[in-house]
Amino acid sequence: MNTKYTQRATIAVPHSQIEDANQLALCLGESYSDDRTFSHANYQDAEGNIYAVCSTVAKSIFSKMAVKQLQAPTHALNVNLEKAHRAQTLLQINKGMANPNIIAVVLGDRLEKAQEHIQLLGLSAVLIEE
Repeated sequence: MNTKYTQRATIAVPHSQIEDANQLALCLGESYSDDRTFSHANYQDAEGNIYAVCSTVAKSIFSKMAVKQLQAPTHALNVNLEKAHRAQTLLQINKGMANPNIIAVVLGDRLEKAQEHIQLLGLSAVLIEE
């Protein structure tokens, strides 16, 4: 199988940063729907801080794109670059566990499991009562 998507990126966004992180996802992603990447904060750390998590396959240039100067992509000319930049300044790639002051990213091989990345981030699922 030949694919451009050679990595898995698992991203933990503190609840307070979801709106900004969605604008960053819109800048870095390939779809006008990427502004809905992070919605529900269904994970928590040991201190009870909550996070929205997304795990997806990514191209090998993900880490380079994540730190370059942001521009509005052709699929989303109305992206809020100020919010996207705020989220970008919080990115920490492969630098440890999630915490409420950063957007933590585990970047690995595309065949790695999302659950393994979530464990590396120090997160566990939040039980939601209906």
